[in-house]
Amino acid sequence: MRLFCFPFVGGSGSFFNGLAPYLRPDIEPVKLEYAGHMERRHEPFYKDFDELTADMYGQIKTQAGEGPYALFGYSLGALAAAEVTKMIQARGEMPLPVHVFLASHGPCFLGERVSAEGPDENETIKRWTVRFGGLPEKLINSPTFWRVYLPVYRADYELITSYDFGRLVYETRIPATVFFSPSDIPRRDMEKWRRVFTGSCDILEYDGGHFFLREHEQEVADVINERLREHDI
Repeated sequence: MRLFCFPFVGGSGSFFNGLAPYLRPDIEPVKLEYAGHMERRHEPFYKDFDELTADMYGQIKTQAGEGPYALFGYSLGALAAAEVTKMIQARGEMPLPVHVFLASHGPCFLGERVSAEGPDENETIKRWTVRFGGLPEKLINSPTFWRVYLPVYRADYELITSYDFGRLVYETRIPATVFFSPSDIPRRDMEKWRRVFTGSCDILEYDGGHFFLREHEQEVADVINERLREHDI
């Protein structure tokens, strides 16, 4: 069983490292990376969400193999996982995922619009990133960090703020589990995933902020283990 993991804005697959030890031995986390990030840092950023979706779809199609697989998207990754699910279902070139896990983003817009140019946009990106939490104080105040990573955050924020949420109008009977923290996103926004995942769609609440997973890795892993148990082969 492979669990394809989609990271958040500015993030990398290493975010899921803490989850991995708590997953059952027969569940293999496959930590995806977006173009322009980490070991793919020399590749150009995506021009739009279609490019991201096509890239992720291609990687999953290549790596899924013959066995069952599931998707886990976090924040920006939740939208990416939902779009890839839509593409998998529409194209019919590969089996459907047995389960889709989504966290820290609803199928609706959150935050501020980010433009591609101008010094004010740089400050907006920094403010938004700090507000979501997850950055150590030493990085928040590090000019070197922002010089390296500001382009990465900018590219990802532009993807998500230009995304047309009207695209998420498809329906699927693939079971889904949605994780969120109410101090980060209202439950009513996360409940909107039920419009897409019209079969089984559980909404699970945790304390913490946007990156609540760091405080609840074992609990979330236990849920994933249980949800995927019925698909053992």
